[in-house]
Amino acid sequence: MLILRRFGSLGRIPAHILRSVLVYFLVACVVVLALLSIGQLTQILQQVASGQLPLGVVLQLLGLSIPALLVVVLPLALFFAVFLVFANLYRHNEMMAIQGAGIGLQALLRGLAPLVLLLIVVELLLSVWWAPAAEAYLQAESTRLAAAAAQSLIQPGSFAHLPDGRVIYVGQEIGGKGHYREIFIDLARSGAPDYATAAFGQIEIDKQAGVSLLLINGQRYLGQPGQAGYKVWSFARYRVDLAAPPAGAAAGESWNALPLSQLLARISDATTHAHAVAELEWRFFWPLLLPIVVLLAVPLAHTEPRRPGRAGGFLAGVLLLLGANNLLVALKDNLIAGKIAPFPGLFWTWLLLAALAFYLFYRRQADLPLVPARGAWR
Repeated sequence: MLILRRFGSLGRIPAHILRSVLVYFLVACVVVLALLSIGQLTQILQQVASGQLPLGVVLQLLGLSIPALLVVVLPLALFFAVFLVFANLYRHNEMMAIQGAGIGLQALLRGLAPLVLLLIVVELLLSVWWAPAAEAYLQAESTRLAAAAAQSLIQPGSFAHLPDGRVIYVGQEIGGKGHYREIFIDLARSGAPDYATAAFGQIEIDKQAGVSLLLINGQRYLGQPGQAGYKVWSFARYRVDLAAPPAGAAAGESWNALPLSQLLARISDATTHAHAVAELEWRFFWPLLLPIVVLLAVPLAHTEPRRPGRAGGFLAGVLLLLGANNLLVALKDNLIAGKIAPFPGLFWTWLLLAALAFYLFYRRQADLPLVPARGAWR
């Protein structure tokens, strides 16, 4: 492994720190990925509960969502790893001994360079290629499974209950899969009776995996027969929703699932330019964030020897990263809406974080307090 081979060219202290960061990084990856996977698993189980997906594909779909989660997990895990390792060095008075031996913070950061460079490459592959490919396959599988789940609800010759409680009946299947004749369906979700019958019907799946039944040559009965307001409408075609699109499915194109080649091709189109630029900047932002989180973690990890207080720097770092993520999302929305220029665009977040990280690192390297005393401003 490249990192292990570089141990021989590093000093013993930087090599030890690199090993410690690598161990903490792997542990943090597992913990953060597990926490983020809970939210993804909840969304999948909601679709299963609503009848949009079968139970047996939960782990498959969860696995397909892992690459997109890792795009966010790697920077967080790297920040936690560097912070914890350097916080331990400061807390146990080891950093003072290291600096007394003539090894400064810059030398220690150079020792972390092999790991950071490797993670930049991995993050670049994840955000630009692997995550979009996995997302495209996930959407295709969701569409296919939604169609299968909807068709499994419909049993020719018998009544069936849809996930929302409505009743449907089909007489028999004709032609290919998903084509039926003699259809009856309850359209009323509440209130007055509302029914429809049709000579023929067919299952349709849209791009967001929403499932509908197209009724052909039928009638719709609204109200109670014999009472005021009772109506009968005839129609040639009438579409009825059987299952809503999965949670989070947006109308239009899924930009996070487009391959890089298609994304670059859409930049030249004026109607899709803003979306394409925003998605490209989003994908390249995450690899560029990795060296910044390392630079940010070191000064925030500083504590006085043998004194508590590590939680303050940790909390400050987490709040900074959460704020940066919120700013990134807001800038992406504004870039798509045309309210900000394409450049710097999303990289305003990177520039602000980089300026803050360099400032804090400079003051820590000079053994100055991160926040200057009030008299220093005069």
